[in-house]
Amino acid sequence: MEKKFSLALKVPPLIQLLVVGLVMWLVARFLDTGETYSTWQGLLLILFLAAGLAIICVAIITMYKLDTTIDPRDPSKASKLATVGIFNCSRNPIYLGLFVILVARNIHLYSLYASVGLPLFIWSVTKLQIIPEEQQMGAKFGIDYFSYCEKVRRWL
Repeated sequence: MEKKFSLALKVPPLIQLLVVGLVMWLVARFLDTGETYSTWQGLLLILFLAAGLAIICVAIITMYKLDTTIDPRDPSKASKLATVGIFNCSRNPIYLGLFVILVARNIHLYSLYASVGLPLFIWSVTKLQIIPEEQQMGAKFGIDYFSYCEKVRRWL
């Protein structure tokens, strides 16, 4: 039986973030009107960037405290199911934090056209990372994981 090639779990979310960020920059560069943003937009950019980094840091610290892996390439290495703290609000807070950082990037680019990268990132991370992770976590943690999925949303 021929094995079908898949990018699932092969393109780390950080690489997806960088690729989408580059796409957003290219779109803004070639389709933007060249307007600059104001001081309040700069403050909003800082707020979103800080929020995204804070979400990621809190999630990573929680996972370290639980003594489980943060490596997105092999979810089967997870030793515990993270369901406390920020994981009560989102099953994927690190990916949520990356998305918030892309929102900050979009504010920095000040381009409506570049915002096409936001749903692109959600789609790619969901398809290439989250769904395969969910399958492995369900196989590993069974009913506990499925019960957790019923209580907590995938993104927010």
